[in-house]
Amino acid sequence: MDMKKLPSIFIILISLSIITNCATPQKAQSDEYGILGSAVSACSFAMIGVYGDTIPDTITASEFLTVCKNNAPKGYYSVLKKYPLDIQSKKSYYFLQVFDPDFKALILFDYSCTPKPDGLVLTNPGKYDLGNLDLYDPCKGKK
Repeated sequence: MDMKKLPSIFIILISLSIITNCATPQKAQSDEYGILGSAVSACSFAMIGVYGDTIPDTITASEFLTVCKNNAPKGYYSVLKKYPLDIQSKKSYYFLQVFDPDFKALILFDYSCTPKPDGLVLTNPGKYDLGNLDLYDPCKGKK
C-alpha cells in the first residue's frame, strides 16, 4: 500500500464513521416517536372502550396509563410510561399532552376524538402555537 494515500484513507474512514454514528440516533429517535404516536392512538381506543363518550372530570394521567396497561398491547404501555403525561377531561373527550422526560417540553398532543395524534410537535417545530393549543381542537362542536 502506498503510504502517501494512508492519511487520505484514514480521513475518509473517520468521516464515514461520524456520518453513520450521527444518523443512527436520529433514526432511532424518529422510530421511537412513531411508536409513541401509535401508543397514544392505541390507548385512545382503549379509553373509548372503557369510558365511551363520557370522560370523568377527574381523569388523571395515572388512570389513563392504567386503562392503557389493561386494555392495549403491553408494548404501548411500556412506551408511554417513560413520558410525563397530562390529561384534561373535555366531558365527551379528553386532551392529552406528552412531554420529553428530560427537558419537560411538550413533544406531542392529542384530542381523543381523532384516531391519530393531533400535534406531532417534535417533528413539526414551530408549527403549533404552544400557548394556545385549543386552536387545534378538532373536537369542538362535536357531540
